[in-house]
Amino acid sequence: MIVIILGINLSTWAGERLRVATEGAFSPFNYVDEQGQPAGFDVDIAKALCEVLKTECEVIIVPWEQLLPRLGAGDFDMIVASMAETPERLRLAEFTDAYYQSPQAFIGRPNSGISQVTPATVRGKVLATQRGTIYSDYLNKHYRDSAVIKLTDTLSAALEALVKGEADLVLADVLISLPYIRTTIEQPLEIVGEPIPDNELSAHCHIQVRKGNLKLRDELNRALREIKDNGAYSRISGKYFPFDIR
Repeated sequence: MIVIILGINLSTWAGERLRVATEGAFSPFNYVDEQGQPAGFDVDIAKALCEVLKTECEVIIVPWEQLLPRLGAGDFDMIVASMAETPERLRLAEFTDAYYQSPQAFIGRPNSGISQVTPATVRGKVLATQRGTIYSDYLNKHYRDSAVIKLTDTLSAALEALVKGEADLVLADVLISLPYIRTTIEQPLEIVGEPIPDNELSAHCHIQVRKGNLKLRDELNRALREIKDNGAYSRISGKYFPFDIR
């Protein structure tokens, strides 16, 4: 387990430490840096929220599929891991207001011969994404009868499979894919077709707290509003992205 302690003067949450979980495998949102510490947009947002709440944060790395079960078990207080709403997840946790949004789209290699993604145009193709996510749910719903669905442990692994030619398309968050699209490699990547409409695939991500913990949810919503108003959010967003993603 990787832990980083963020020291903040205690007042509102005096005597308490907010334990924050993130995945650590979703760069640039959350990852483990060269010093072996949690880093990324999600971690910086957690730091900013802790500062507003005048509390101390303990950030730990937890595998994606363990996040909600371990939150419910009380292993930590909140999840800041770029998690979108689904009906199943809403039954397991309280969700704050959205703290960022991003378009979702298929990513492919140039000259793939695919200009629009439909069950007919990808028949027999390999479509990859991370298992246990809204992306895998979407692929299984719309493409399982026409394409081969390849599921990986992380979204980065799916994009690596695309780069290596082990997949034809990856369904991914566009912001997550930016480093791959920008990188100069033998076969640079590009967005294929149009972004998925919001009503088909949620592009809004939230913080999760244990079911019934409305006090912490409401305090986090207040803190989110404050960092958006005081400029902290824009500074964090500008560190990672060429535009504001709120």
